[in-house]
Parts: sequence; structure tokens; C-alpha cells
Amino acid sequence: MDIILVRHGESEHNAKLSEDNDSALTKKGRKQAEYVGKKLQKIKISKIYTSGLIRAKQTAQIISKINKISKIKYFDGLNEYPGRYLKQKWRWLFNKRLKLLKKLIKDISKDKKKDKTILIVAHGITNRIIIGYLLQIPLKKQLLFFRQHNTGVNILIWDNDFKNWKLESMNDISHLPERLR
Repeated sequence: MDIILVRHGESEHNAKLSEDNDSALTKKGRKQAEYVGKKLQKIKISKIYTSGLIRAKQTAQIISKINKISKIKYFDGLNEYPGRYLKQKWRWLFNKRLKLLKKLIKDISKDKKKDKTILIVAHGITNRIIIGYLLQIPLKKQLLFFRQHNTGVNILIWDNDFKNWKLESMNDISHLPERLR
């Protein structure tokens, strides 16, 4: 089993064109999504899961259209974890959302031996939490060290011999031309 994590394309909020954190993709973000969709054409994707936020939905829709995958599952547990969650007073809300996210990952990966590829389109912190969770890295280290670019691709593969996940690639943006990075 493989899990591919993709961060959404550039949003209006990322480009400082909107104050709204739940904003649409920019023209550049749509192009980034097209490029990552084309990169993923070489892979047989079984299912797509995405955050319920506009920028992730739009990215997943572009990828699904290019790859002819008709069904996308929207899951709010994949939504962004704003930086304020990392402050102590938001811990209870962060922990509640983290439980939802862990449950989704457990459900997705319960049959690890199956030959399938799951694509998750989410957000920087969300993807970092998933990578750290699967690799059993403490949360504090995940949030500090794993950066995610727009449409950065992360591939995790279940290694049946060693009975653990291995990180095959992280934050790969080789599909993007220089002008879209």
C-alpha cells in the first residue's frame, strides 16, 4: 500500500490576495495542480481523500479530472491546523481534531498489504502530522522540521518485510517549472 500526500496549490490567501484562510486557488495554484495531476498519471490511484477547504477541494478536483478518478471523499479532519492550535490554550481542540485524523489514517491503512494507492490532498501542517504519525515521530519534531511547498508530493510506502512505513519521497516539487515554485 502507498499513501501519497499532496499539499494544495497556491491559494489567494497564500498569495496575500485575500484575508480569508478558506480561499480559492490562484491562477498559479490551478497550474500547479495541473502539473501535479500530470505527474500522478503514472500511478494507479485507488481513492482520493481531501480536506473540506476550498483550495484543497479545487486541487483534488483538478487532479481527479486529469487522472479520470470520479469519486473524491471530503473529510474535514484533513482541514488545516492553524498555527494558533499549537499554543497551549488551543490544545483541547487540536487533540480532538488529531483523534479524527488518526482514525481516518488507521481506517485508510488497515489493510496495508493490499496493492492500492491512496491520495490525500490536504495542507502543510496536516501532511506533516500524517507523515510523523505513520513514521512514529514525536509531534513536536514533525511540526518543526517538515516543510511543505504548494503541491509538494510526499510518498509513504508500507514495507511488509519490516512491518513499518517508509518515506520514499518528501515535499517533491520536481513536477513544477521554476516559474510555478
